[in-house]
Amino acid sequence: MKTERGASGYILSVGILALLIVGAIVAYQVYAALVKSQISEEQVVAIKPIDGGISIEVIEELRERRKFSRTELDVPLKVEIEIETEDEGSRAIEGVDLETLEATMEATQTGTVE
Repeated sequence: MKTERGASGYILSVGILALLIVGAIVAYQVYAALVKSQISEEQVVAIKPIDGGISIEVIEELRERRKFSRTELDVPLKVEIEIETEDEGSRAIEGVDLETLEATMEATQTGTVE
């Protein structure tokens, strides 16, 4: 003779099945989050790999670089220009300061040279 199952047995079976389904869904979500890449395909194309190695030539070139002091950088730039004229040929002007040269060229272009 079979014993009848009560309602609590069915509730327990449905509860265990529901718990297994929810657990499987949560486990899948965790797995998918761990496996999924956080970088889009466009970013993968744009990103260049970083090479951690520095060649000896680069280090030597950095050591051989000339270092400028603040006073050397503050010196106004002097340029040597060569001006060609119709009657005298060409002549060189040395030691012209860049600001003076720019001012002269601007005045020449606007026609205000005296």
